[in-house]
Amino acid sequence: MSEDVPTEDVMGGGAPLPPLIHVEVHGTELGDLRDFARETGADLGCRATPRQEAEGWVVDAYLPEDRLEAARGARSGARVRLEVRENATAVGRERQAEVGTGNRFLAGDTAAGEAARGRAASGGAAPEGAAPGKATGGEAGRGAATVPGTQLAPVRGLGEKR
Repeated sequence: MSEDVPTEDVMGGGAPLPPLIHVEVHGTELGDLRDFARETGADLGCRATPRQEAEGWVVDAYLPEDRLEAARGARSGARVRLEVRENATAVGRERQAEVGTGNRFLAGDTAAGEAARGRAASGGAAPEGAAPGKATGGEAGRGAATVPGTQLAPVRGLGEKR
């Protein structure tokens, strides 16, 4: 089995997980969308946001591929129309291929934004005995910025023990 195919082994089992399919659920009434989501267990994300259309309502949902046909055949499925938008698992794998490898924060490397400003990733040379990129001079624990010239003076009364 390919290493990039997630399996239940990662989660504690053995069989590969089915692809996750992004669908739009169309219905004439909001109650139809709600009933469909409850009956099928469709994942509507952390905050389902139905959109009104000329013919009713639509909401984005995610279903495992092996449950898609069962969802269409559900009792509440007769009152909604499912439109498959994409295979979210395949899209996610394509996007992962765009992510670089290696650690860009290793010693000696310069972050892209800092290179454009002509500074090292640590914000310049650290004082003797201080780790690069660490707050010094009593700033630790106060949320002080680590880039020279950007430190804010602590607000009296905030963060102090009373």
